[in-house]
Amino acid sequence: MDAGIPLSKRIEAVLFVHGEPMGIPRLAEFLDAGKTEVRDALVELDNRLIGGALRLVYSGDEVQLACREYLESDITELVSSEHARGLSRAGAETLAVVAYRSPICKKDIDYIRGVNSAFALRSLAIRGLISRRTSDTDRRTTVYEPTLDFLKFIGVSRREELPEYAEFQKKTKEFIQSQNTSQEV
Repeated sequence: MDAGIPLSKRIEAVLFVHGEPMGIPRLAEFLDAGKTEVRDALVELDNRLIGGALRLVYSGDEVQLACREYLESDITELVSSEHARGLSRAGAETLAVVAYRSPICKKDIDYIRGVNSAFALRSLAIRGLISRRTSDTDRRTTVYEPTLDFLKFIGVSRREELPEYAEFQKKTKEFIQSQNTSQEV
């Protein structure tokens, strides 16, 4: 834990960059703090955000940064303009990763792309091209998958019909295994 930076500011940065709901236990583990400390820091952060454009939104034991309601028209306009423009390069890259590697978590998408994919994932989810769910193997992890609407839109019945899908699966599996092997050495 970095003693020089208040926990509330560290939480704010993590929630901002993560861009999705995050469980208090996961925040505590990630920031090497107790759950009670995290809850207290969230109260501090919530108080600091009063009067600003952002607020904390809670759902059970999860928390997320969100815009204030009075900014909804600006955000709606932004989302509408994003839909009208078509997919950005980042959106297309992210969608390809999700389509070919799902179910896949954000951390792995970021690793494959080499950049933070939070905004692209949000945009794709808003468009209905990807969905998110809790991982079957780790309840603390969210994974992304292409939606049926995405498959209908591109004209395939299942992901396996995507161009060069089998070859891509083989090569990415080999790459990941080679990375795991090189990290063990």
